[in-house]
Amino acid sequence: MNNNETGKDKIYRRPTQSSGTPKKKKNEKARKRNVIINFRVFPQEKALIDNRINLSGLSKSEFFIQSCLYQTILVKGNIKTFDEIKKQLEEIKKHVYLSGDLSEMDYGTLEVIRDILEIFEKIYCRNNR
Repeated sequence: MNNNETGKDKIYRRPTQSSGTPKKKKNEKARKRNVIINFRVFPQEKALIDNRINLSGLSKSEFFIQSCLYQTILVKGNIKTFDEIKKQLEEIKKHVYLSGDLSEMDYGTLEVIRDILEIFEKIYCRNNR
């Protein structure tokens, strides 16, 4: 009798595990939100964030979405900021020249324009105090 016949060299599998059939993956296309964003924080920051989430009554994902999209952010005008603004404005310029019609501009481009104007407004107000 060899090892194969006694089953000693077989890998232990729980009865609930399938034998070789791949696990069924979630249908990411059917999910409403299928993009994941991760970031790292200190334990103290996590505790503060968790506390704010609990006080808000929102789910974690909804809290982060609302915070990222609608909170006022302090922007520091540096070369990286202005390089990104310049790059975005170049893309908008291409779109305007190609289409010739601002009414056909997509929602994402309009949001970029709104964000750029908000940044300029914050910098302008800070410099005129």
